Amino acid sequence: MEREILYLKVPAFPVAVERLRDPSLRGRPVAVCAAGPGRTLLQAVSPEARHEGLFRGMPRHEALRLCPGLRVVLPEPAAYERAAADLFVFLTDYSPLVEPARPGSLFLDLSGTRRLFGPARDLAWRIRREIRARLGLEARLGMAANKLMSRIAVRVLPENGLCDVFPGGEKHFLEPLEVSVLPAARGPEQAERLAELNLERVAHLLPIPLPALRLAFGRLGLPLFRQARGLDTSPVRLPSRAPRLTEEETLPEETNEDALLLAAVQGLAEAAGARLRGMKAAAGRMEMEIQYADAVLAHRSRRLDPPADLDLSLFQAARQLLEQTAGRRVRIRRVAIHCTEIAPLSRQIELFPEELLFSREALLTGETLFPRVALLGEKTLFPRETSLPGGTRPPGPAREEALQQAVDAIRGRFGEEIIRRGRKKTGSGYYGQGYTGSAPL
Repeated sequence: MEREILYLKVPAFPVAVERLRDPSLRGRPVAVCAAGPGRTLLQAVSPEARHEGLFRGMPRHEALRLCPGLRVVLPEPAAYERAAADLFVFLTDYSPLVEPARPGSLFLDLSGTRRLFGPARDLAWRIRREIRARLGLEARLGMAANKLMSRIAVRVLPENGLCDVFPGGEKHFLEPLEVSVLPAARGPEQAERLAELNLERVAHLLPIPLPALRLAFGRLGLPLFRQARGLDTSPVRLPSRAPRLTEEETLPEETNEDALLLAAVQGLAEAAGARLRGMKAAAGRMEMEIQYADAVLAHRSRRLDPPADLDLSLFQAARQLLEQTAGRRVRIRRVAIHCTEIAPLSRQIELFPEELLFSREALLTGETLFPRVALLGEKTLFPRETSLPGGTRPPGPAREEALQQAVDAIRGRFGEEIIRRGRKKTGSGYYGQGYTGSAPL
């Protein structure tokens, strides 16, 4: 059966919602921007504001200088979430497969709905009319045989309406477009490399063989090769209901000092690790979210391989994400980490672990290489003698896990604050390595 994917987007969704709340904003330049200093950035701008040269991410003081008649409204995230939820519920009347891409943007899989609603393209126009009548929102729609092409169709649409890409015509549709319409070509590094190679249009990519693209763009070579031909097999998925663990902290004072930010991230990683170990699970992916003082959000995620539940592993991943995410010279107000792809933890039991190795002398005396351990109540914490013959230590992961078990046992008996990773005190937290504390062993 031929796939029929509809992508629906409400341009400048926050502005559209604000105009529903305040009809006096219609027909004039409007921008959504948080309160703050003059360099606060615009979060959304209306079409009228774009005609004046304004754009999302422009400093507010510069926008007011270019457009003195600009109406600036404060963001209301709760109102935007309610409007996005209403839009989602409305679209589920036409297809059971609705996937939100971002607030005000959704994919619908209309494959197989012809008997109920008629041709998919006629249904798309009907959906657009009813959204305008019932929700008061103007939408742009793209219809194609896959998600990639339907999204690109909306991206190149000059105004509200419907852009239809017929099956089999993807290559011809893409050829004259700028290469930046391809998702794999939008990163700054990819854009710079494409400019160096003088690849401006999608048509310039088509004659290049896959091995050459891989040589020039690494792991992005294959996505570029497929996207330039309009190939995409990803399905429309319902909103994920997978377990998601979140730890966040609003800083006492907005800051961009590395020590304070790393201290906050350290605490979040430890809290997430404790919850994961309590669930006897590990996270396969971590997402970093930061909110700047001007209310702009930034996200970055990475896969954890292998899945992690130990404090140190989680902190190392969170620290790298923080360095990648915090790219602006603006103070940060809030930091959050989200652990996803959570799965039960199953560790392979070793037949001959390093802790039970016997030396030649030990075989004769019956003593192991680790005869003395520190005890806390009835629980064994960690070996005091961790040297193997030749002065080597047990493997890193096993040693880290043993140390984590010891720390958890101490905290479980004497409290969370009795032992902390040895860090320099920096106002709102700590930063550093090693453990310190005063637990009465």
